[in-house]
Amino acid sequence: MSQQSQKISEIQVKEALISMTTLLFIQEHRLLTPEQLADAKKSLQAMFLRASGEETMLRKLIEVLKTNKQLNQAFSDISKVQAGIGKSVLFLDDKITHIRQTFEDMDVSAEETRDFVGPFLLFAEEIFKHSENYHRYVLKYLELKEDEARKAHMYRIAHEARLRLRQRLSGDLGSDTHGELESKIKKEVIETFDYGETESNLKYAKRESRSVEKEINQIIENMSSMCQMVKNPSMREKDEEDKSEEESNYHDVYTLLLHALKKYPRLKGVKKDILELFKIFQHSHGMFRLDFGKLNKAIEPMINETEAYFEAKEEDEDIRAKRDKLEKIEALIPFLERTAHTLADSATIVYTKFSKKISDTITERKTPWEGINEELLRLKVVAEAELSTRI
Repeated sequence: MSQQSQKISEIQVKEALISMTTLLFIQEHRLLTPEQLADAKKSLQAMFLRASGEETMLRKLIEVLKTNKQLNQAFSDISKVQAGIGKSVLFLDDKITHIRQTFEDMDVSAEETRDFVGPFLLFAEEIFKHSENYHRYVLKYLELKEDEARKAHMYRIAHEARLRLRQRLSGDLGSDTHGELESKIKKEVIETFDYGETESNLKYAKRESRSVEKEINQIIENMSSMCQMVKNPSMREKDEEDKSEEESNYHDVYTLLLHALKKYPRLKGVKKDILELFKIFQHSHGMFRLDFGKLNKAIEPMINETEAYFEAKEEDEDIRAKRDKLEKIEALIPFLERTAHTLADSATIVYTKFSKKISDTITERKTPWEGINEELLRLKVVAEAELSTRI
């Protein structure tokens, strides 16, 4: 064997050590879908057939793991947003119910009801109804975005099939008309095609999700307008246009409270609870706006990596398991990035020294992969034993 071929072979073995260690860890913890794992294993096998010293296998693993990190992060973020909104609505309901019960225990008079208690409770019920509707529409929006993602995936398949068909008819494909990619596309198209129908379905799905998105934004705006009425008038937001007509749609409960406290001294006993509720109204509105922004950001991987998203969702609905996967992926990515650099810088180091260097990297303290270092070290031993008997 020549010196050049020996050098290439040694680089391949070094890369294989890192790749196999990582793949064994991935397989144990099911961090990739079965299809992704099978593809990675094929790439590992193919690596020994190429005459290149570039760490292409490691780069591919890093990219796949980053994609899966985004997917698992999306599941986690969506779950947090949904749970947070649900808790906010329940919390708001508890506070309003508590104040209503306080008024009933006080046996408020007809005058107190007319001047403050009645308008206040109506206001509170309306803003709570907006909160409930917001929660309901957000859940519906998520369902519609998932449907839109599926329709977009079907459309992409149909669109790609159409392009392939045009290429075939023009003779561009030559003799390569029965490749693996074309067979896969053909199979999927048989199940989902016609092209015009997939395009129409996608447009309809987009209209549906946009319609609900518009409803959500309108609810947020309504709550924003209402929340102006629980603020000190000097701190209310004003546009350049006169908003007096818009504001007249809601009771100015802050001002009503000030007048009621002067006219009915015993209401001072519920002043603290009412002011606390005013703060909760403003907090809920602000958080709902932020949560909807977070939700839209979280569902981006659903649109961009549709197939992997739904495979992962069907494979594991337990959010705790997804968070555990996310933590492992987050630890594995920087480990792979570090070892890829080590590989690039170790072209002249003999394999035995390189192996020790990787072990030292695995056991290094205060690293993102410190929590999985014992497993990585164990699996490195397994990978090395496999390589030593295979190569």
